[in-house]
Order: sequence, then C-alpha cells, then structure tokens
Amino acid sequence: MITEFLSLLCLGLSLGHEDEKNERLPKPSLRAWPSSVVGCNSSVTLTCQAPFQNATFKLHKVDDLGYEQEQSSADQRAEFPLTRLWPEDAGRYFCTYKTRASHEWSENSEHVQLVITDKHDELGGPSINK
Repeated sequence: MITEFLSLLCLGLSLGHEDEKNERLPKPSLRAWPSSVVGCNSSVTLTCQAPFQNATFKLHKVDDLGYEQEQSSADQRAEFPLTRLWPEDAGRYFCTYKTRASHEWSENSEHVQLVITDKHDELGGPSINK
C-alpha cells in the first residue's frame, strides 16, 4: 500500500514538473526594418514582438556574449534602433522577453541575419574634400 502511494506521489510530482516546463513563454518574433541588408553608416530598427503586453525585452547578438540591450514596454513589442552601422555590427540577432508574471525568459526568437554592405548611406557616408 505504501509502495503504491509513493509510486503515485512520484508520478504526480513528475507530471507537475512537466506541466511547469510546458508553460514556458512562447518565442517572440524579430523583424528588421527597413531591411536586414543595409549600407555602412546607415540605420535599422530591430522589432521584437511578443503575444503579451507589459513585458521586458532583450536583444542579443549570436557569438557576442557582451552584446545585450534591454527595454521595457507597455505594448506587445519593443523597438531597438541600431544606428551608424559598420561591418562589425553584422551578424545574427535574436530576442527574448519576460512578463511581470513570469519568472523566466521566453524561448529565443528566430535569428535575423543583419548584413552590412560596403555601400555607404548617401546622407551619412564619408565625404572627400578636394
């Protein structure tokens, strides 16, 4: 009888633990505007969108552990403007979010590959004085 009780208790604890794992926040989406391919010295806005309002968002760059931007938003999204871009800014970016009620960060969004071309922004590119 005690063995059956312990078996059922372990099963219940196991199922409860599995339910917590399944309640993980769904992954957000990440988009680049106006494009994920931009010229040197130009700007792009990476927008992270979640299915919930009142969240804190983080933007990360793959292979750069020191890169992280954080922003709180009352809306379902956060905009991360990246300005005066150079080739070293190129790479794969992803975002995560956390709501006030959640204790953990969401799954990572799909990556956005940011490509910086050699073409300079016409307004902000280098000038040559003659």
